[in-house]
Amino acid sequence: MAHARLNSREKLFQSHEILPLVGVLVLALAVRLIKISQPYVDDWSYKQGTIAMIAENFYRNGFNIFYPQINWAGSSAGYIGTEFPLVPFLASLLYVPFGVQEWIGRSVSVVFFSVSLPFLYVLVKKISNQRSAAFAAAIYALAPLSIFASRSFTSDTTSLSFSIVALYLFSRWLERASSVVLLLAASLTTALAILVKVPAAIISLPLFYMAWEEYGVRLVFKPKLWVFAGLSLMFPAAWYLHAYSITLSYPPYQFAGSDGLALADLPVYTLIVQRLVASSLTPLVAAGMLVGLFLPTPAKHGRIFHWWLIAICLFIVVAGHGNRHPWYQLPVVPVAAAFAGRAFDLALRRLGALTGAKIAESFVGVILLAALALVSYTYVRPLYDPWAKSFWKAGRVIDRLAPPDALAVYAVSGDSSGIYYGRRKGWHAFDDSDWGEPLDSEQAIIQLERLKELGARFLVFTQYTAWWLEYYTDFQEYLDSRHRRVSDTHNYVIFDLTSTSLGN
Repeated sequence: MAHARLNSREKLFQSHEILPLVGVLVLALAVRLIKISQPYVDDWSYKQGTIAMIAENFYRNGFNIFYPQINWAGSSAGYIGTEFPLVPFLASLLYVPFGVQEWIGRSVSVVFFSVSLPFLYVLVKKISNQRSAAFAAAIYALAPLSIFASRSFTSDTTSLSFSIVALYLFSRWLERASSVVLLLAASLTTALAILVKVPAAIISLPLFYMAWEEYGVRLVFKPKLWVFAGLSLMFPAAWYLHAYSITLSYPPYQFAGSDGLALADLPVYTLIVQRLVASSLTPLVAAGMLVGLFLPTPAKHGRIFHWWLIAICLFIVVAGHGNRHPWYQLPVVPVAAAFAGRAFDLALRRLGALTGAKIAESFVGVILLAALALVSYTYVRPLYDPWAKSFWKAGRVIDRLAPPDALAVYAVSGDSSGIYYGRRKGWHAFDDSDWGEPLDSEQAIIQLERLKELGARFLVFTQYTAWWLEYYTDFQEYLDSRHRRVSDTHNYVIFDLTSTSLGN
């Protein structure tokens, strides 16, 4: 008993572990601070634009965290059912001293990532060894999907961070079941993980695995486990009931992400796997993950990452349509890092046994990490390309020209960044129930007339939808015969729907 108490209270980090871990963390931060002030025009502009407008609406409309608002529901208040908006709310609080800045939204994700990294390290160390944990931390820091997600203004990294912390704290609480502090901490972080991102509920499977390994079938008779489950699920259940009531009560009558809960066709699943292996993890990490997956795990709770991976795979199958977006696969990164870390450690031990030289192990370890960094740079760099810059430019023109209460229509197939930078309410497509293009000119005219009746004052095309004006010839003639082009560049075309064409 005394030995068990001693082990449960041992230090999280030995003195010789701190410097390497700090080095990994500093490197990770340096990488994530690159272009930290970039407008939301990169590969995930669609998602970041929505989060950013929720944050700015908190800042400008009173910090009511219970009613997040978007700007693409016309003149309505724009209350939307969504996951608990912790990330945009924290950003909105930071807007008070610093003003509305892109680096603030991105930095929220960076901070939560930084908190999670040492917890992943100690979680892997508990079931393996220090070098495996060090590799896992480095892989988690350098994987392309991790880098890009944790410098994006989204909630995914924050939810994942709470998930990692929750798994570690729960494992510690099982060792010290009498600790009320650990019980509350594990419950709180689990609840926050699910609140911030509902798919984080998949960690219930590795949590159940750890409880089963600790108690077996007797777990159903453990009141403290029921207390943990109640505390972990009580607040998410209350929030999502509230969010659902918002969905039913306010336009646009939409719960964010609900359209993703559907099975997908086989090519979609194939694409998800290919993207994970190639660009999200890199082939090097994917290969290490595959090897580590089959290594023996004699340590207590040694299969925690196996069960987390099973839960992730089940979620990808059930929500195949939603998983077309890469951020939904973010939880694969720490799992892959844990498996690959063990594989890399084994490879170095085998090398050391063959050569009898520790220096060879260190040299090859550095080579492995350098190769990962190089490959990761190759895959992550294109994600920073400002492909949505025309949305940003058009939005800034609307912000400069339009009265505060003007409504604008953005023909952008669902991307919210233009509306965000326009800082006006409106719509991000002609048909706000389907983001596809009009079938023909007649449908485009009918849809635009409907939006004009609802108060639309400006119509915005970007370089990606300007082809409408050539393809829908009757629609183009209708626009130019009735309304003035207030701005016409290769990046965007903007019509004033309240003015008369100079040709009339």
